[in-house]
Amino acid sequence: MPGALKKKGYRKVLKTLRDGKAIRLTNTGPRDTGQSDFKNRFTLHDLSRLMPLYDASGYFSIEVHGGARLHQNLMNNMIHPFEEARLFSSLLPNVLTQTLIRSTNVWGYRMYPRNIVRLAVESFLPAIDVWRCFDFLNYVPNMAPVAEEVLRGGKIFSPAISFTEAPECSDAYYLRVLKEIVSLCGGTRDIILCVKDMAGVGSPARIRRLIDSFLQKHPGLLIQYHRHSTDGLAIPAIAEAAAAGAKLFDVTDDAFSRFYGHPPVRPLVRYLRELGYDVRLDMKRADEASDAIRGFIRSYGRFESQLKGFSSDVTVHRMPGGAFPSSFEQAEKGGFLDLMPHILKGMSYGNRIIKYFDVTPGSQITWTTWAGILQRTHKEAGEHGIRRLFSALERFFEAGERLEALSHADENLLLRLYAGATDDLKNLLLGKYGPLPFGWPKEWVYRSVFGEEGAAKAKAGRVESSPLSLLPDEDLEKSRAAMEAELGRPATQEEFVLYLMHPKAAVDFLRFRQRFGDTTVLPTGVWFHGLRNPGDQVTITIGSKPHEIRLVSIGEGVGGVKHVVLSVDNIMHVFPVELPEAAAARKAVRKASPGNRGEIGASVAGTVWRIGTKDRVLKEGDRLRKGEEIMNIEVMKTENAVKSSLAGVIRELCVKVNDRVEEGQLLAVIDPGGE
Repeated sequence: MPGALKKKGYRKVLKTLRDGKAIRLTNTGPRDTGQSDFKNRFTLHDLSRLMPLYDASGYFSIEVHGGARLHQNLMNNMIHPFEEARLFSSLLPNVLTQTLIRSTNVWGYRMYPRNIVRLAVESFLPAIDVWRCFDFLNYVPNMAPVAEEVLRGGKIFSPAISFTEAPECSDAYYLRVLKEIVSLCGGTRDIILCVKDMAGVGSPARIRRLIDSFLQKHPGLLIQYHRHSTDGLAIPAIAEAAAAGAKLFDVTDDAFSRFYGHPPVRPLVRYLRELGYDVRLDMKRADEASDAIRGFIRSYGRFESQLKGFSSDVTVHRMPGGAFPSSFEQAEKGGFLDLMPHILKGMSYGNRIIKYFDVTPGSQITWTTWAGILQRTHKEAGEHGIRRLFSALERFFEAGERLEALSHADENLLLRLYAGATDDLKNLLLGKYGPLPFGWPKEWVYRSVFGEEGAAKAKAGRVESSPLSLLPDEDLEKSRAAMEAELGRPATQEEFVLYLMHPKAAVDFLRFRQRFGDTTVLPTGVWFHGLRNPGDQVTITIGSKPHEIRLVSIGEGVGGVKHVVLSVDNIMHVFPVELPEAAAARKAVRKASPGNRGEIGASVAGTVWRIGTKDRVLKEGDRLRKGEEIMNIEVMKTENAVKSSLAGVIRELCVKVNDRVEEGQLLAVIDPGGE
């Protein structure tokens, strides 16, 4: 079938699927399962070994690209995303490669203007065959630039409808979204519609009714059901979707299957075949792939979620699969893992106050919002304060969501609920991602987020039209010049695209690659753990030439440094290595003094995303206006601006981009009188 895509065009492929009765499968293991259960840490060394087995298995497509993997490749895996995409495409001549793209967020965390969206899609188009595109608000105009580029490029466009279970999410609502998608794409002939059940909350009966309603309206529509396993009902839900007429389904390898990814392929195929369906999959090859994964999956145990097991309460809090492990990791690093049950419960309340879909970046906005609320509440009043907050919320809903029906104390408690809201939550309520699918929240929410004085101004300035149409094109020449100045050399077009998605991560990756070369040649065990004992060795191939690296000795620590001797192709090399305790002492955390307005502290625990803004990189000695953004802290893919509380000059920047920071950590020192 991929041969038909390359030789005859995507319409032939889609016609074959429509005209046939066979069920076909997409394996999401390399990308989405890797994100949902293993934080996207799979190495190129391990994944590339699976591709020939996938190619012989008869899958429709393999999701090898997109979502958060591009960012993770730059930050931690040290894999060049374009090189990875081309490699996988070359190893899958008989199976389609697939990506997930977040409409105008593309593979980053902000809304990009049309010219960046088009450039990013165009750049990866040669290596990617199927383009699944979703918008977390189901705001279809945000998909337009992606749809236009993909269809123009002769690849398969798969618009996705974000799905959840809620009173507002009726068949009538989803049919309205589908109508907009069909209008955008000029009909149903050239697309595969994906029903994206990212949290895994759809009951089997609900999924059957929804798909049946779609096919009643558009009998020739190709439907693919994407379902995470979190609530434990993935396989029966898929069976009901098949009964309704869906023909494509997302699965993962049995050995990859955990709790927050996708259903295991072999039991699903056996069950569907038992029900009488013709499912295209070579089970022997699927066996071999699962066996191969069992050989390396133990290397990734430390990246799994701290919460194990299926979670039926996902139907209430609706935390999607891709966010589960990351949220627990953030909570553990931040020292509030014990608050996670409260945070999930808080999210269930939040979903009823501000109504949208908990898929990226919406899920991150919800999680960071409620993580902040519950940490603040616990710090101020402990467990009693949390119980008090939840009781007030219960009374609020029992009173028909009328704030005036509450006691004065409860009213004040809720009006403080969203104090300290992140910029992303504010932008959501200002319409900067698009209109909320079920209307704007009540007036008291704006008072809680923006304050009594700012609420009216926020509502008056809310974007009611398409935010994409108001976003001017980026000055690409200016952005390239900024990148090359930072990199210290001319940049290739592919490097520039990576920079546009993730500026600092791209520059850091390229500097790493320049210093250390292509580290994807290392076996996974060596990549994660190195050579530990004298005599340990590894053989790697660069180009066509093998090289042998052997650990000769590790010296005693002197002055916080150990000297490591390696034999590289029988030539001795000595490397000084700083000891972790020396590095920790050197990087001792400094706290901002609450009484000193010039000391700017971190309001949340997270990672320094940038220093300055995308238009102005700040350095020591630069002058600031009061309220100007000094830096931005990323928490679960949401940005939190840190602004100067006074006008002055930056005397000291105490952190670097990509540093992990604690709440209250000193970030910068501002001198109000300096020049």
